Amino acid sequence: MRDPRSSDDHHPDDDYVTGDGGVTAEVLDLRPVTPRTVASLYETRPGLNPTQAIRTFLEAVNLQERRGHLRVVDDLIGLQRRVGDTIEHYKDKLLNAEARSGSTESAKFGIGHFHGQRAVVYVVDWSFFAGSLGEVAGEKFVQAAELAERERLPLVSMGASSGVRQHENVLGLIQMQRMAAAANKFQHTTNRPYISVLAGQVWGGMSASAVPSADLIVALEGTDYGFAGRRVIETFEGRAVPRGLQSAEANYLDRNVDVLLKDVDELITFLGRVIASGRSGHRLRLGRHDGEDRRRATSRPLTRGVEGFSAALWDRQLVEHTLQVERDRRDRPDASRREALMARYNEIAVGANRLDTEFFLQNVFDTAVPFYNHVQFEEEKRYPGIVAAVGTIAGQSFMVVGDQPSYRISGSYVGKSPANPSPEDFEYAVRMMDAAERWELPIVFLTDTLGALPTMAAERRGQSRAIARSIKKAASHPYPTISVITGAMGSGGGLATTPFGRETVMLDSALGFVSEPRSTATILYNEANPTVEQVAMTLETMRASSDDLRHQGLVDTVVHDGQDPYATAHALRVAIVDGYNAQHGLSPRRLRQKADDRLRPRTLGKLAAEHHD
Repeated sequence: MRDPRSSDDHHPDDDYVTGDGGVTAEVLDLRPVTPRTVASLYETRPGLNPTQAIRTFLEAVNLQERRGHLRVVDDLIGLQRRVGDTIEHYKDKLLNAEARSGSTESAKFGIGHFHGQRAVVYVVDWSFFAGSLGEVAGEKFVQAAELAERERLPLVSMGASSGVRQHENVLGLIQMQRMAAAANKFQHTTNRPYISVLAGQVWGGMSASAVPSADLIVALEGTDYGFAGRRVIETFEGRAVPRGLQSAEANYLDRNVDVLLKDVDELITFLGRVIASGRSGHRLRLGRHDGEDRRRATSRPLTRGVEGFSAALWDRQLVEHTLQVERDRRDRPDASRREALMARYNEIAVGANRLDTEFFLQNVFDTAVPFYNHVQFEEEKRYPGIVAAVGTIAGQSFMVVGDQPSYRISGSYVGKSPANPSPEDFEYAVRMMDAAERWELPIVFLTDTLGALPTMAAERRGQSRAIARSIKKAASHPYPTISVITGAMGSGGGLATTPFGRETVMLDSALGFVSEPRSTATILYNEANPTVEQVAMTLETMRASSDDLRHQGLVDTVVHDGQDPYATAHALRVAIVDGYNAQHGLSPRRLRQKADDRLRPRTLGKLAAEHHD
């Protein structure tokens, strides 16, 4: 390859060449460097070929199509355009689309199979008229939802769409209303999942009707997703839209997409596992030897993978490096109460050796299907502030919603960034709770946050409203809930995923407080930077430990967080089963009434007196 600097043209760096023809390190340091960001992971990523993805999907699920004869027979609008010396009619466009794709419409539906699990599948194919939505496509979605309702099967919508078909005008536009209404009816008459899959390009009509109506929104990597297309936005704003801003990856980070999937193969496996998750409803009985063959150790593994978005399914994630993180508690038995509390507080804030939601998902439950990804960027392993999964114990499925820290892994060093959930994280939690209600699942909450994201941007995006909605939804769930405080239950951000009054479990290393102790000390002492002594006294006297909250009648069970992380997970498993069984069979009204009665001051006072006795 020819060196461009060998030309006769003057090169800017020529002014800095040293006597021996080299460039000094000082000069290199002066060159402008564009810092890498997470956005660089998706700004230049290759787009997905929707036609190929949909073809592969249809073959994999062996779609048994229904109502394949439906097609447009009349042009009721008459929209035309001039092409050279001729006028192009709607029927001309349809005939051309049929000739190119071999299909008679953009949508089809029928019964598909996902590793032995049946579901009704609705597919919008980009190869026909760019997947545009018209009367036929809308009618097919309605019929697909009705078929799923009759057969009591899950509903999966999949594909790519450019939006509402312009040639049908408002007749096409109202299909958005029909599709949203059909999804709503399906969700109110069945307890089966409705999952929307984005594959390629999804704009306009689909993006604002069938897609956000789903219980779960998943996307294949390389997809673009939004309501207004890039050209529309650029025309309105008068400036270019940055590359990747409407990618599925960017939408995932903004929590408009719940799960990213690598390819159709992972998609089929993921959908099969979600559909196969048992839902049961029986009381749970752990066998006498349950957990005896569990692992025994004093550390837990923490992995680092390839840069980019991880596969959603844990068994498909690529691991480059694994560290064993010792579970070494800092609150020594011989420490004073104040010293022990400060050690717990510091460990919760920065200790990477604490057990997190992902560890509990993988070790408390027999199986779990994660509804999230993490991002590996340089040395950072970043998770969303709140994650969710469907986990199963002895055939009973639970929706699990929990705070999740992120990590910095460099060589043998591991640092932790605690979870500070944003408004979008709480909105995600509410959607997962909505899904749990529809699927008739109990919920396990795993809380570990010092508080919600304290930024002006979060405030402007409605942090208070998002927290309130999460608190309201969690407290009113019509099926059993088990709240587990695994680290910090801090402020309203912690309460948003810790409904008290039913069954509350707490690790003995955890803390609960009205606000982060340094913030509380700032208020009490009216000082911007309280001393360590002031913070320690605040923490000691605010009664934030697991024993304190149990004595106040707020916590039912305290689980020992020992040196063996797997023993802790097993003890938590037993506590969750006990908490579920204590609520099993109670009506939604009785569940809510018991919680309300439990949290009355008189009741809490009585419980506190009993604990002191």
